[in-house]
Amino acid sequence: MDIKHFLISVLSGVAGTLGMTAVMYLYAALSRQFTKVIHLLGGLLAGDPDFRKPHKNSLILGTIAHFGVGVIFSFAYFLLWNWGIFRIDLLDSILIGAASGVVAIIVWKSYLSLHHSPPNLSQTHYFIALFLAHLVFGLISVNVFQLITDNPELWFELQD
Repeated sequence: MDIKHFLISVLSGVAGTLGMTAVMYLYAALSRQFTKVIHLLGGLLAGDPDFRKPHKNSLILGTIAHFGVGVIFSFAYFLLWNWGIFRIDLLDSILIGAASGVVAIIVWKSYLSLHHSPPNLSQTHYFIALFLAHLVFGLISVNVFQLITDNPELWFELQD
């Protein structure tokens, strides 16, 4: 990966994470269920007793962790494209978002099950919001990557 594709992957991950976060917070507002991922993640990581109204440091930690994971997902997408597993198009952006949503649900379910002080929230609502948000993440991050670079020069294409 050269510096150009590195920066594009970071930007697409940040853009996707912004869209995803907006979906999670919109879902919270519309459903009146707690699905504010940055609040929850920051509170759980920092051990904040009130994840619904976490301290400023918990919010900062949650934001860094959330966007960091988004960038990691974006790098994973880049690798999957380079291995020829997914294409950079609309259908595959939905598929990759759905796959990411399933992975995220498994990780969050495990984390909430293993946490010493799991929050009292509707996991059903949280996981629905999480899945929908990852569909948006896939759509945005893939399309930002595609908009920025016309020819990503993927490894599997260079071998043909």
